[in-house]
Amino acid sequence: MQPGEPLFIHPGLRVQPCEWGYGVFTEQAIPEGTILEECHYLKAPFRSVRNSPLTDYVFNIEWGPHEEDRGGEWVAIVMGFGMVYNHSQEPNVSYYRGFQKGASPKDVFTFYALRDIEPGEQLCISYGENWWKTRGQEMP
Repeated sequence: MQPGEPLFIHPGLRVQPCEWGYGVFTEQAIPEGTILEECHYLKAPFRSVRNSPLTDYVFNIEWGPHEEDRGGEWVAIVMGFGMVYNHSQEPNVSYYRGFQKGASPKDVFTFYALRDIEPGEQLCISYGENWWKTRGQEMP
C-alpha cells in the first residue's frame, strides 16, 4: 500500500490559552472559503464515550451515501486542532465530514473559513443548539 497525500493544516494556525482553556488562533489574515485544516478522526459508538470527559469534544456522525450505516449513535473523535475549536454564536469557521476522491482518497473533517479572518482572531465553530440542550444549558 502506498502512503497517501499528507493532511493539510494552514501554516498560520496555532493553539494558545484563552478564557475557555485553549483555542485555535491565526497569526495571519485568512480569506473567506480558505481551508484551514483537514483532520483525521476515529469513529466510535456514542455509548463508548457517553459518561467520559470526551463527551464534550466529539462530533455526531451522520452516515453519508458512500458509507454503510452502522446503526445507533456514532461520534467522531477528531484529531489535530479539531477538538480545540471553541463555540461562537457567530462562528468564523465551519466544517464538513466527507470522503474526498482522488489519487489519495481521504475520509476527513475539513475546517474552512466562513468569512475573512483577521490576524490574532480566535477561530470558532458553532456547536449547535442540540449540544447545549443535551447539557441542560442555553446556547450562549
